[in-house]
Amino acid sequence: MTVYNKLVEVQNKLKAPKSQFNSFGKYNYRNAEDILEAVKPILKEVDAVVVLKDEIVLIGDRYYLKTIAKFVDAENGETIEVEAMA
Repeated sequence: MTVYNKLVEVQNKLKAPKSQFNSFGKYNYRNAEDILEAVKPILKEVDAVVVLKDEIVLIGDRYYLKTIAKFVDAENGETIEVEAMA
């Protein structure tokens, strides 16, 4: 199974309910811990890991949080990496 096949399987099986509640905005949401707890057993099934890395970057006169998520196939070391800014 390729790293992409494993990622597809994890994405199809992952169910992370919105178990948190924002009383000010009156809405339910899921946080990173909820998602990670839900994904761990699925990662074990497919023999893969997710590695997260955060860093603060300065662009112009504003600071941003850059997060890098890496999906790693534990069998052969193949990776898929994405990054996002907030």
